[in-house]
Amino acid sequence: MQVWEFLSYRAYLISRLGPEGSRSGSRKELAAAIQIHTTYVSQVLKGKAEFSLEQAEAINTFFGHTEEEGEYFILLLLQDRAGSSKLKKRFESKIQKMRDERLNISKRLNVDNAISEKDREHFYSSAVYGAAHVLCSLPNYRTVPSLAEALRLPRVRVAEIVEFLLRIGVLKSEKDLLLPGPRHVHLGNESEMILKHHINWRMHCISNLQFLNKEDLHYSACLSISHDGAFRVKEAILDTLKKTVSIVGESKVETGYVLNFDFYKLIQ
Repeated sequence: MQVWEFLSYRAYLISRLGPEGSRSGSRKELAAAIQIHTTYVSQVLKGKAEFSLEQAEAINTFFGHTEEEGEYFILLLLQDRAGSSKLKKRFESKIQKMRDERLNISKRLNVDNAISEKDREHFYSSAVYGAAHVLCSLPNYRTVPSLAEALRLPRVRVAEIVEFLLRIGVLKSEKDLLLPGPRHVHLGNESEMILKHHINWRMHCISNLQFLNKEDLHYSACLSISHDGAFRVKEAILDTLKKTVSIVGESKVETGYVLNFDFYKLIQ
């Protein structure tokens, strides 16, 4: 459940923490995270008390809110804490403005299937965006916490990545689950970003070598070969790549892999 769907911070918290008496333990975890007693959390959710701004910021950290989500959550809190109708309306106006901006982004996703050059540059700035996109096609990685664990990144960072992928339509959210969206990001060999793309995934491969998973395949060699032999090796790789793409296209989505081909002249 996203914070943008709510006009009351209490209603949002109840949806995230569960109703009073639920056995999830979420209320106790939140109380511990913001260093207050569980009873006070219950009083706030019943409307008998208010969280402070400092506690609200700690709640942002607890839920792994992005910068925008955190700002919106604090506005909801300020709206409830406002001591006059004029001040309350001021915060209501800011809240509505943020909601309208979110709505406009959602509408733009349906206009066309093009992703802006700026967003493409952002997407290819790190391999983690492509990794998150692929992982969300798998049933076990369709939430921010599960993605954060898989990517070995802080939840706040993953929440920001997901927020970006949702905004550009590469991901979509259905019933609190993250799924591949209607848009795809593709680079041709003529793109100026293709070099960065290749570097990102080879750096990813290098960092992954430390785990030495026996199910992975890594092969490196420096070799001498005839011109004709080099041509035939490239032809064999391209043929294998063509078959691989066909296999991937026909395959069920069950797990994630990274595929890199490296075969180039030692001296250019």
